[in-house]
Amino acid sequence: MTQLFDHTHSVEAPGNEVPQEALAVPAHPNCLATEAMAVGLQGTDRNLATQLADRALAASPCKDDLRCVWRAVSVLLIARALSALDAHCTRLAGRTGPAGPATDLVWPLVRAQLARLAGDLKGARDMLQGLVGPGVPRSIRHIALAWQLETLVRAGEVEDAALLAKLSDLDGLAGRSSAHRPLLLAARGTVRLAEARHQEALADFLACGETHAFEHMASQAVLHWRALAAFAAAGCGRPDLAHSLAEGEHEAAKHCGAPAGVGYALYVKAMVSGQDQKVALLTDAVQLLDVAGARVELATVCLEFGRALLAGGEPGPAATQLTRAAELAGEIGNRRLIAEIALEQGKVHDAPPRKSLSPQEHRIAGLARAGLSNKEIAAKTGLTVRTVEFHLSGVYRKLHLSGRRELVSSGLDFS
Repeated sequence: MTQLFDHTHSVEAPGNEVPQEALAVPAHPNCLATEAMAVGLQGTDRNLATQLADRALAASPCKDDLRCVWRAVSVLLIARALSALDAHCTRLAGRTGPAGPATDLVWPLVRAQLARLAGDLKGARDMLQGLVGPGVPRSIRHIALAWQLETLVRAGEVEDAALLAKLSDLDGLAGRSSAHRPLLLAARGTVRLAEARHQEALADFLACGETHAFEHMASQAVLHWRALAAFAAAGCGRPDLAHSLAEGEHEAAKHCGAPAGVGYALYVKAMVSGQDQKVALLTDAVQLLDVAGARVELATVCLEFGRALLAGGEPGPAATQLTRAAELAGEIGNRRLIAEIALEQGKVHDAPPRKSLSPQEHRIAGLARAGLSNKEIAAKTGLTVRTVEFHLSGVYRKLHLSGRRELVSSGLDFS
């Protein structure tokens, strides 16, 4: 049986590594962990996937087999069931069985990813730092390297990420046929995208998407390879491909149903869409990421929402989003993002408000004045109720109306 984790400190020759496709085999008959990951990757029943993962980590033989533990942990990471996973880590640490050095090191690896998802980027970097050097089993080291590169980019430390990639011979590692190749390709693509090397990043993400990544979906770069490829395609001047990839990300996220995934997918769609669509999509993205507690993603999305509102002549709402973005960027410790936000905040006071309604606002105002409820307007326009509420708030503000009653009773013509 192929093992995800090495059980010795030795460094094996690249030719001895087994292709990733072999890793989807159940670790034992009736393996709950493998079933949980299979259900999770189908994206049809997130609750069932997490229930199976919980059961796998609570009972033998899965809880005693490191392969099963990793698969169940991955499902919970994808679902962002952070509290449940933290409890499992505490209970199972040191009790997985005699699998060698990887047994002890898998727990700080998992806890680092928990910290990253919770927005503690410094804590994640510190935990991963000790797992990327010599003496660490290869499989642990490769996973830690990929996650560290992603974390550094998320923290705005792009130069540090590029240096670590060079010192670790990431190009050499990503070029080998190994179980970890999709993970390493996605990590390299993440660094290249942050460096605006869009063509190379796109190639990495597309190669990652074509490679079976059963064991590495807990990596954000692997899980969201379409989203990252969409950004790279946009940077290459390929809007059709960017739109297609963004739509694929959204469809996959909707199947899974996790608020963080859907919110992030809406953000990606917004960034490759026009101004009118952008504001509506970012409205929903912010709401979903807020519900999910995804502070790292939310900081960037609030910045882009502020920019979109500012471009649409809405300096007041833009200032609110930029303030929120600055608070979140400070909490997660992203100095580069803080500097970007500060530049946008400096533009707010110089931006003249646009008094005229956008085409979307004009249509929604007319429907509201005709007596339709927000729910009915949402159904008619294909928007969410939350987006309709957002647009109506803009209408009231621009037209100096107190609310719907005054809008209905006004003599304004929206025909």
